Amino acid sequence: MESFLLTIVLGVLALYFFASKNVYVSLYKKVNEEKDMLQEQNIKIQDLINKSEKQVKGSVQSLEDSHHNLHVAREDLQKLRLENTELKHKVTSLQNKVDELYAQVNTMV
Repeated sequence: MESFLLTIVLGVLALYFFASKNVYVSLYKKVNEEKDMLQEQNIKIQDLINKSEKQVKGSVQSLEDSHHNLHVAREDLQKLRLENTELKHKVTSLQNKVDELYAQVNTMV
């Protein structure tokens, strides 16, 4: 009788072992599938990050070039304004001299 009970207990334990083994095997497979999916998503995200970084670097470079061009244009504009002011002053001086010369010619005539 004891051997029969022992056999039944061992049989139940064997059934429990194999049933739980199948559950753990299926869980292990599911975990591995999810791990693979997450790795694929991680790779895609890393690719997107790298692509975005390259785009940002390109945008930063173009902004720096635009800033440099604007700076050069601003300096040129300031130089031209100064030159324009000097030329206006010279025109005014020459106009005054021309008026004086006309006045002298008119007094001579």
